[in-house]
Amino acid sequence: MPEPDWSLWRSFGAVVEHGSLSAAARALGLSQPTLGRHVEALEQALGVGLFERTLAGLRPTDTALKLYEPVQSAQ
Repeated sequence: MPEPDWSLWRSFGAVVEHGSLSAAARALGLSQPTLGRHVEALEQALGVGLFERTLAGLRPTDTALKLYEPVQSAQ
């Protein structure tokens, strides 16, 4: 299976940083549905859930936080 595209990782990093799809979308200049599709595609490609959906937004899982470190340094 090929490595997920960088755009998926970039969107993932923005969601971790900003805490919601809408805030991440604004920061990247993309639509909220696009960010949602990116996160979903990355979760499917990796076979793991990356966020817990809460009333306050999206909370990254422990796995997501581990994956975020190299993404953050690559941005």
